[in-house]
Amino acid sequence: MPYVSRDAAGLITGIFLRPQSNVTEFLPNDHADILRFFGGVVPQVLTNDALIDLTQSDIDFIRVIEDLIDVLIDKNVITFTDLPSKVREKIVNRLDARGRLAGTNDIVVSDNGIL
Repeated sequence: MPYVSRDAAGLITGIFLRPQSNVTEFLPNDHADILRFFGGVVPQVLTNDALIDLTQSDIDFIRVIEDLIDVLIDKNVITFTDLPSKVREKIVNRLDARGRLAGTNDIVVSDNGIL
């Protein structure tokens, strides 16, 4: 039932309930790679349609919140440092993860020490 993204080594890096623009590989719930990703146990969320819809909605809404934070910062309504440290840490971690999935990592300091 899930769609998966993979890294260069072929390991699953993400699981989606619906196809994404760059994720089209579909695997059955009991596929060995899916089981390995979840440590051998397929979560119930992959077997219940209502939970599937709610989970996908949560994933989509997280992106809405991230975009909203970006807009508020861009318009100088808030600054990044106004956010609690745990929130800043989570945002940086997500940006880093996205960069790794896209093959770039914009938050890594370059050789000349400039971000």
